[in-house]
Amino acid sequence: MKILLIMRNTYAWHREHIETLERMGLEIHLATGVTKAADDGRFASVVPLPADLAGTALAEYCADAARRLGITSAITFYDSDIAVTSKVNLLLGHRWPRPEADAISRDKKLQRDFLHRHGLPGPRFASVTGVEAGLAAAESFTYPFIVKPSALAASIGVSLVRDRDELERALADVARLAEEWGGYFPSDGPEIALLEEFLPGKEVTLDGVVIDGTFHLVGVTNKMQMPGPYFEEDYYTLPFRTPGEEPELVAVAEGITAALGVENCLFNAEFRQDSSGRYRVVEFATRMSGGQNYRNLREVHGIDPVRLYAKAVLAGDDPAARAAVLDGEVPRSATPRAATCIKFAYRTGTLVRNNPGDAYHSPYFRSYIPASAPGDRLRRAPEGWYEIAGSLAVAAPYRSVADIDRVERLADELDEQLDVVVVPPAPAVPSAA
Repeated sequence: MKILLIMRNTYAWHREHIETLERMGLEIHLATGVTKAADDGRFASVVPLPADLAGTALAEYCADAARRLGITSAITFYDSDIAVTSKVNLLLGHRWPRPEADAISRDKKLQRDFLHRHGLPGPRFASVTGVEAGLAAAESFTYPFIVKPSALAASIGVSLVRDRDELERALADVARLAEEWGGYFPSDGPEIALLEEFLPGKEVTLDGVVIDGTFHLVGVTNKMQMPGPYFEEDYYTLPFRTPGEEPELVAVAEGITAALGVENCLFNAEFRQDSSGRYRVVEFATRMSGGQNYRNLREVHGIDPVRLYAKAVLAGDDPAARAAVLDGEVPRSATPRAATCIKFAYRTGTLVRNNPGDAYHSPYFRSYIPASAPGDRLRRAPEGWYEIAGSLAVAAPYRSVADIDRVERLADELDEQLDVVVVPPAPAVPSAA
């Protein structure tokens, strides 16, 4: 069976997702703007995507290519391609896609409006068009509070501001990011940033999959808690430290997916606790966590959300095929099978070498995905956002909650064994008096 995989900008972080499609025996045709993709033997063919195409025009281009190839369904794992892939499936004759839901999940302002409209727990917020509008809106907020881009992911551009000067700098940073990231800001409106109340509690990420309208939990991942002013991603650990809180999170996820009206989708939501300990939705998306989170969720809980979602996409609108998607699938294991951690390799300087090194030989090593190439300059926030050398996945046996702390320590140890070499930046030269 054939499928069109739409991944415009990158697919290196989704190697295991693609391997799942291969294990299913699918003939994968890739639609992408990556120039060297034609040399990748995993794909039966590659459809080059013109850089100037977007929205409906891009969807029609992909749908036409699918028809020429005899393909009836499309799939993606990339954040910015969710809505376009839904439109492609509609153009290919399917009734189950919900492009409107995907558009909401791509825009934080639309998400905030959606949560408020449906009585779902989210932080107080205001959407703003730029620096001056943000300074005016801040008069109704109490410091400290959060400033974040209306789009983007991985906490890029997110900061905690404690006074007017910090607010002005944060808004200027977001305005710069909106220019640099261009098409990643999909909103039809002019808003580029959100001001949000600061939620001081712990942050977690929930992953699930919706099959034929029913939400299925995949897992809840612990995240490193940062007090600000900047928020970098790191230490994604499984299993969930406080599983007794899962029902609260699942109820909100079910409320979101039901209100969205989605029939088949991967689902991710970020939650943070407020001062009273209640979880509120920071953001959500009709896709799952990227990179090695997929591998770790499978290793800890057994359930395979990518396989389930791909089966649902291929089932299309056929009632019998849709009813059979869950047949023969391994259910989610409530008892954790392992403890896992994703540790990002943060470095500062110009990258010279970037390999797993001696970490590869550890029994705890699972994978290392380079995110930067030799010659790249790596910086930390606020000079640079999410400029990491790579992503390290580590796993160990799980017997008690203490093993979650242990696997984080193991990740730190293996991070030091990576063959990641940088030339430190030159010290700043004082200006002449």
